[in-house]
Amino acid sequence: MDFSTLTAFALFVAVMTGTPGPGNLTFMAIGASAGYRTAFPVIVASQIGSIGLNMCVAYGLGKVMAEGGPVVMLFKVLSMAYMTYLAWRIISLSVKPKGEVALPSFWEGLLIHPLSPKTWAMSLAAYTSFFAGNGLGLTENAVLLTSGFILGGMISHSMWAMAGVSILALLGDGPLMRAVTIFMAAAMLAATLWVMVQ
Repeated sequence: MDFSTLTAFALFVAVMTGTPGPGNLTFMAIGASAGYRTAFPVIVASQIGSIGLNMCVAYGLGKVMAEGGPVVMLFKVLSMAYMTYLAWRIISLSVKPKGEVALPSFWEGLLIHPLSPKTWAMSLAAYTSFFAGNGLGLTENAVLLTSGFILGGMISHSMWAMAGVSILALLGDGPLMRAVTIFMAAAMLAATLWVMVQ
């Protein structure tokens, strides 16, 4: 892979991981509800979960997903169910008294990317655009794809979580903050639906 292709891939990762999607909006909401310290282990878990997804894309599952059919329909159902669950968890953190609702766990974070249609779309687009037929071996391509998205994900998710912390500092822990959190949860679901219909 030449330098220009690697640079283009890095820019693609920066743009795609930095834009709103289920993961970023989830981490923003967690940051706003419970702070960055709570969001960080969930961010790390999400990146561990993304390793499996990107490896699957590199080793051929991406082709199966691109072709559609019952596997994709099952994925969409599971994805929407999990994102709805995450939205409910985020809203519960904001609406119910602090300490009454358990904070999002490391284990919940593991499923964010494997069940995010945006993450699948990013990985598929990156692999077909920058790695297919580039002369490198399958393992090298898988490692480059995965490493790029882990680096981009850690940076962008952390920035979105810190933006949530800033919102909490600005608005305080009152009705306006609860309204913003509900809006973010709804936006996460809307982003999921939008990617699914593309």
